Formats: sequence, C-alpha cells, structure tokens
Amino acid sequence: MSTGVNTRHLTALAPPGELVDWRLALSYEAVAGAGVLDALPGTSAQLAEKCGLDELALRALLEVLVAWELLVVDDAGRYTGGPAELGAQESAALAQHGVWIRRWAALAGPRLRERTAQSPLAPERPPTAVGLALLKEASRLGVGEVVDVCMSTLPGAGRVLDLGGGHGAYALELRRRGCMVTMQDLPGVIEIASGDGALPAAGVELVAADMFERLAPGPFDLVLCATVTNMFDAQKNRDLLKRIRSVLAPGGALAIVSYLRDHGPVGAVFGVQMLVATPGGDAHGEADYRQWLTEAGYGDVEVADIETPPLSVVVARY
Repeated sequence: MSTGVNTRHLTALAPPGELVDWRLALSYEAVAGAGVLDALPGTSAQLAEKCGLDELALRALLEVLVAWELLVVDDAGRYTGGPAELGAQESAALAQHGVWIRRWAALAGPRLRERTAQSPLAPERPPTAVGLALLKEASRLGVGEVVDVCMSTLPGAGRVLDLGGGHGAYALELRRRGCMVTMQDLPGVIEIASGDGALPAAGVELVAADMFERLAPGPFDLVLCATVTNMFDAQKNRDLLKRIRSVLAPGGALAIVSYLRDHGPVGAVFGVQMLVATPGGDAHGEADYRQWLTEAGYGDVEVADIETPPLSVVVARY
C-alpha cells in the first residue's frame, strides 16, 4: 500500500460521518490479533485449527469482514482477501482502533472517579514503534500546512527545535525548507525514529533526553511542540513552557500543535483519547494555552486551525 493512503477514517480521530463502524473495528482487531489474517487463505475450520481458535466464534467474526468486503468466501468455504482488503498501514490503523475502543469502554467510567484508575479489561497501549507509525500517518496530511503557519509567523527562522518530535515528519519538512533542525525526544523514541536513517541523512541533529530534565542547547528561532502538550496536565505544561523560554532566541517563537477540545468534535473526542491513554493529558482548550503562555512571559499569541486533520497551531512570540 502506498504511504499516501489516508487512514484517518480508520481511527478515533475521524470526524463525525467518517468514523468506521465500531462493530467492524472490534471484529477486525480480534481476528488480526489472533493471527488469522496472516494465516489466510483457508476455511474457518482450517484457520481455527491453525490459530488454536473456536471455529464457530471465528466464523462469526470472519463473516463481519466478508460483509464489509475486506474478505470473500468461496463456495468451498475458503476465506481470502476481498475487494476492500486493507494494506499494511490501514490494517494496523483499524486494528489499533479496535484496541482503543476497548480502552475507552474499560477506562472512561473508572477514570471519572479516579483519574489514573486501571482496569483488568483494558488492553495495553500499542508498542512505541507502532504508536509512532500510526501518529505519523494520522498527522501526515497536516505536516506541510503546520509548517506553513510556522514559516509565515517566523519567515527568517534558522535554527529550529522539534521538541518531542517523535516520528520525525515535522523535522524532515522543516529541514526540507532550509532550517537547521534539532529533534529531541526520549532515548527510546530517538532510537526508533532514527532507525531508517532518514533523519540523520537529512541533516537533522538528534538529541535523546527527557524534556523535563534537559533541553537541547539553544538559542533557537523556533521551538515546535507537535502533539506533545496534550500528554501532560496543566502544571507540567506551565513548567514546560517556562523551560522552553530559556532556549528561545530573542524574538523567537514557540509553536504548539494539538487538537483543542473547543475547536470542533474531533478535538473534543481527543480529550477522551488522552483520558484513557495518559495519566494526566487532555485536549486542552485555547483559553488554557493563552493563559499558560501569558503566565510564562510570552506575547502575541495567535491560533490557526488546520482543516485536515483538524489540528490547531498556537503560536507565541518571546
């Protein structure tokens, strides 16, 4: 499958009217997680034996995939890929959507009562490498437009810090536009992000460090925090914004990219995603960012909305 395929409709970040049916997502996640898709083609009996599953239960789930044309079944009862069969990235996105539906169901209620409550019914979050790949795909359509906003705000930006850069898509785009880019993230994330060699080959400097313990040495004309602040609570964000000032050049800018809870339905939904994914994160509102930035000594706060995906870019000058 081409990397240009849009998987947003297969995730929790789809707008109303585009969201994939929850019944398909859960059926697909169960079948994929059991290894059935890798065992195709075969009859329900053959697949159940190969994967150690109950045949009748497996057939019930397979028929859901047939109904959505992801699979077809022939006259001999053999299941194989159908006309709507998913590519690798689409398959990963839909399977993880099923995981997140189960996390919502298991944790939303308990966390109403205790913010960090756990549940034995909640599946594990995806591995870091999988999560980064899915986030990269979900953000892909908006990377260029986000960088457009940054460049229009600070057209002379030379040195840029992509803080919490994760998958590296923003760092690569900023580098492509001529900026000298440093990308900082946790050591495990940097190891994954640098695995294919694209970031070092493009001239992106990589710094492996916890942003709350150490920041890459500045000064930077621009610090970009894309889908970072939503992982933290208000106090941690206040602390982070103050820390970032220490590496900004005079006249520099901070750009925060996230889904805002008061900027449309996807932003509101993202708040619940953060509720079940993080110990203190949220889809913080525009007023929150304006207040924190003002308290931290920034000025000229502006907010620009991106249509696809519906991200917001909060830019503040120092």
